[in-house]
Amino acid sequence: MMSGAATPDASFERGAERRFAALGFAARADRAFDLTIRDGRIAAIEPRSGPAQWMLLPPLADLHVHANRAYTLGSTSPISFEHAVELAHQQFRNFTAEDYARQARRLFATCLAHGTTRVRTHADLDSVSGLAAVQGTLEARDAFTGKLDVEIVAFASAAYDPVQAQSIAALGEAYRLGATLLGAVPALYPDPRHSIDALLDLAAGLGAAVDVHLDEHLDARRSYSGYLAAATRSRGLEGFVTLSHGCAIAVLPAAERQRVAEELAAARITVVCLPTTNLYLQDRQHGAPQRRGLAPLRELARAGVALRFATDNVRDVFYPYGSADLLEIAQLIATAGQLEDPCLLVQGICAGCDRVNVGAEASFVLVRGESLAEILAERASERMVIRHGLRQS
Repeated sequence: MMSGAATPDASFERGAERRFAALGFAARADRAFDLTIRDGRIAAIEPRSGPAQWMLLPPLADLHVHANRAYTLGSTSPISFEHAVELAHQQFRNFTAEDYARQARRLFATCLAHGTTRVRTHADLDSVSGLAAVQGTLEARDAFTGKLDVEIVAFASAAYDPVQAQSIAALGEAYRLGATLLGAVPALYPDPRHSIDALLDLAAGLGAAVDVHLDEHLDARRSYSGYLAAATRSRGLEGFVTLSHGCAIAVLPAAERQRVAEELAAARITVVCLPTTNLYLQDRQHGAPQRRGLAPLRELARAGVALRFATDNVRDVFYPYGSADLLEIAQLIATAGQLEDPCLLVQGICAGCDRVNVGAEASFVLVRGESLAEILAERASERMVIRHGLRQS
């Protein structure tokens, strides 16, 4: 992480050498740096005197959104996660590919406005709308070529269990059309273990990575994160699987939590924590909420699990208040998840990176503020995205 003292030069012309104050690897307001860009790469990072005025972060990556559902909030609020699933099924049954594309384009534009340059979005597959969400999201992705890097997860919905031949065929076709990962929601299928096996087998056969919604509930008896880790290792898929949510891991007994965390680390499974939707929906039907509904982040981090933090839903039936601002997500992780290590916070919203290095491509985002704490508290709208040494408009 770095912060800067002077207003950055706005031109960033390729081939030119541009120097501006940028903040260094310790998130301290009393340290500032000059960063030299030459030929689209970082040529030098040198200390300078004076207070910092800008924070420099690696490229922001929002690795779990539902772009094709964004901005579709209706008049009915869900009473539980399961109720939200029912409402969504009713709401989107008549959506066309263009409807999905329209919502995704709006969400992608919002991400860019907040400085995010990489997004992973889940596109729903079901027997009613078929491939419409995938096709619409692919269309929206193409509209942002060169500005936003978009990964698309072909996401088998509650009614599209991967054990079914129809679901397997749809997932395979979505991947051939251009989806980059496969996903599913095992807890909503009759036999979650069987469904996990079917999804991983398909992924292994296609050479595809997996991002699975798992343990998005608070019932320790239905936690399958440990099973996912074992199934991943048995197929040699270490490093190719992402577990999104993981709420139920937090309600396991302490010894079991530690065992699952170690198994996830051994399988090199990345865990994506999604604080907005999970804080909103988990424990909702029990009166006053008793539990946070988040994965046990500090324990997972101690075990060596790679953690990412993402937006999830934006103003839809699952979460009505989303903003697609990763600084808001990081602030919620620090508050609700009690994870305040600055490097882990930055890694979580920057695809595992927490600094820029000499010789690397000059791609990063500048946020007005003297420290990480300040930019998380204020979430200033004044931001500047640099890609390949050029300012992105």
